[in-house]
Amino acid sequence: MAKLRIDLQSGILEVEGEESLVKQVYDDFKERITELIQLKQLQEPGTTGLQGTPVSTSLPKSKKVRQEKSAGKRKESYSIVKDLDFAPKNGVPSLKDFFASKSPSAAREINAVIVYYLQKVAGIQGISVDHVYTCYKHLGERVPGAFRQSLFDTASKKGWIDTKSLDNITVTTLGENLVEHELPKTSKT
Repeated sequence: MAKLRIDLQSGILEVEGEESLVKQVYDDFKERITELIQLKQLQEPGTTGLQGTPVSTSLPKSKKVRQEKSAGKRKESYSIVKDLDFAPKNGVPSLKDFFASKSPSAAREINAVIVYYLQKVAGIQGISVDHVYTCYKHLGERVPGAFRQSLFDTASKKGWIDTKSLDNITVTTLGENLVEHELPKTSKT
């Protein structure tokens, strides 16, 4: 288990978990800090970048700069994937029907069921955070406040999904077993 703690004068980012999770959070944090520094330099006229070179007047188009909430917390924002079709067709159940048949009760179970549906039932490759977010919205389920972290937790604490790449989230064998054999939960009397 790995642990990372960054203070930045009590903005504090503290992560504990598998080494891959800690590295992923650190890399994301480092990227955000770099973006904030670049943005600040753009807003201050006459500033120069490292090694005395003038700062570029625009950020790369592929990078999204997210606004800061407060003291080190960032506002998460996600987009609806508009080309997803959740209607039943050719024997494939709709997302709503499949979800209802599994009756997941917590965010981690919901994440596993959604990723399973997208990958194994709908045959979608390259599942991103936005795909999962779109499913939450389509189902009318409450999106967790720390949505991205809930995906990391589903991966690191339960092992049901793989989040090594947030542009290619996959269901694991443990996740398949959960969805195929353990859900819906049956009460033992």
